[in-house]
Amino acid sequence: MKFSKDDLDVLWIGSFRYYLGRMTISTHSFAESLVQHWGSIPERAKEVIKRDLDEEIKRDDRDRERGSEHKSLGHDCDSKMWRAVFGVISR
Repeated sequence: MKFSKDDLDVLWIGSFRYYLGRMTISTHSFAESLVQHWGSIPERAKEVIKRDLDEEIKRDDRDRERGSEHKSLGHDCDSKMWRAVFGVISR
């Protein structure tokens, strides 16, 4: 099956938004795949993912400053992983 550029945009953005903030080992697997395939992800999807992750990191920072029980990026290990992903993809 061959995917169009628009199909790939929707697939990557939708998957990213699904996993962002979840607290499961599959989130870490997705994040590793995202970094591994970053070079082949369509530019529009990259822009949306970077923007959304940047916003979510800021929201997570506010959650942590306030001592909120629920944090936007999940547990500490999840937050650390998403911040590492952002470090790689924002170069």
